[in-house]
Amino acid sequence: MTAEELRQAGLRLFGPERGWKARLARALRSEDSSVSRWLSGQIAVPGPVAAAVDCWLRHGPPDERGNG
Repeated sequence: MTAEELRQAGLRLFGPERGWKARLARALRSEDSSVSRWLSGQIAVPGPVAAAVDCWLRHGPPDERGNG
């Protein structure tokens, strides 16, 4: 998954409202700074992150508690 694919998936899953990156990080149980590095292309999107996001795109996003 590329940085742009992650960005598009994050927007689709969590909406364009402010805070979608933080919601994505919370759902992934990751740090906001890690998500920012993946989105900037500074660090490649890890395989498990891509797999989780792909699953959510197929089956729906996790709930606000990070379940799903």
